[in-house]
Amino acid sequence: MDTPESLPETLSLERLELNLFRGVSPSMGPGRIFGGQVIAQSLLAAYETVEDRVCHSLHC
Repeated sequence: MDTPESLPETLSLERLELNLFRGVSPSMGPGRIFGGQVIAQSLLAAYETVEDRVCHSLHC
């Protein structure tokens, strides 16, 4: 994946295996990623691995 340019691209995930995903992050500094992006990508990955479930609450 290349460097993302928009929010949907930033949150997009590439499925590598059944329960394994890879995402990208904009270059915002050496080795750093915004925590909200990690949480959003985690929730999106969860939705790809279960059916008929809805997240009602997410705690960090």
